[in-house]
Amino acid sequence: MIRNKVKLLGFDKIVFYIDEENQSEIINFLKEKGKERLKYIFSRICKGKPPKDVYSSEDYSDNIKNVTAIKFKGKKFNNARIYCKDYNDRKPRIIVLSELLTSKKNNKLKHGERNLIKKVNDYDY
Repeated sequence: MIRNKVKLLGFDKIVFYIDEENQSEIINFLKEKGKERLKYIFSRICKGKPPKDVYSSEDYSDNIKNVTAIKFKGKKFNNARIYCKDYNDRKPRIIVLSELLTSKKNNKLKHGERNLIKKVNDYDY
């Protein structure tokens, strides 16, 4: 499914975008809870391999490719996730913040989370 993206922030090797349709929902979440946390996570991604507790692959099956999650852990954030499409094979690398999951309550992926990841997997920017 073809989707549009809006540029958020650009660096030499990585450019961050946000999904145009989900932009307001994601931005409102970040304004309310996680602007500083997102800056920290972006800096960790730009410095190299970020720790899995802040950013990791969500490719749980062979059919899922280049889907990652920015993780907002803790009670303040309700363990929220922003699922991303990560085009790490391009130069510059492109990461698109695609879908917001406002709360994750389990360590394992449940049906709703898997569906959201599949949805992001089908996005083409």
